[in-house]
Amino acid sequence: MKPYKEIYITTYLLKEKQKTGKKIYADIYQNNEDIIGGAGHLETWEPGDFSLKDKEKLINEGIINK
Repeated sequence: MKPYKEIYITTYLLKEKQKTGKKIYADIYQNNEDIIGGAGHLETWEPGDFSLKDKEKLINEGIINK
């Protein structure tokens, strides 16, 4: 695996909210023009990070509103 010299992280506030009304964010990791990863974050949760692929699971579990 080759290390990246520089990556950009862009954070988006998602329109969905937690059942508690707290915010949800998505961080997108980018190297040059290539998206190399991403993660979600639930406000006030510790650690609060989740895979963006698990968003539907969190909705089904009642943690996130649609």
